Amino acid sequence: MERIKIVAPVRRNSTRREKIQQVLTDKRSFLSSQEIHQVLIRQGISIGIATVYRQLESLVQQGRADTIISPKGERLYSNCSQAETHHHHIVCRICGAAEELDIPEVEELSKVFAQRHKYTDVSHSLELFGVCFSCASIQSSSIKSKRKPKLS
Repeated sequence: MERIKIVAPVRRNSTRREKIQQVLTDKRSFLSSQEIHQVLIRQGISIGIATVYRQLESLVQQGRADTIISPKGERLYSNCSQAETHHHHIVCRICGAAEELDIPEVEELSKVFAQRHKYTDVSHSLELFGVCFSCASIQSSSIKSKRKPKLS
C-alpha cells in the first residue's frame, strides 16, 4: 500500500483578489462590500458578491485590508498601509475617507486596564468618525448658497 503525502495548498494570488485590492488602493476610503462589487461590475469584471466577501476576508486575514464597523453597523473595508502595526482610523461619515492613526496612549491604556481588571489576551479597536475638511467645506458652501439674500 502506497502512502499519499498530504500537502497544504499553496495560497496563490487571485486575479479577483488583486482587482479588489486595487479598488481599495484607488479609492483611499472605507467601502462596503456592495460598493466594491459595484465598482468592479462598472469596470466590466464579472464577479459575484459572495466572491467579493470571501476575497475581502482573505485580504483582512493577510493584513492587506482593514475592516471597521460603521456607526450604522455596516462592515467597511479599506487598503491597509500599516499591516505590520496595530493602528486606528479617523473616518469621514460622508465620503468614507480615512486616515490611519498611531495612538500609543491607547495601547498603553488598554494594557493598564487589562492588568487592573485581571484580563489577559486583550484586543481593542478604536475608530473615530467625523466629517473631513473637504466634505465640511462642501456642506458649508451649500448651506451658504441656500440662505436667502437679505433685503434692505
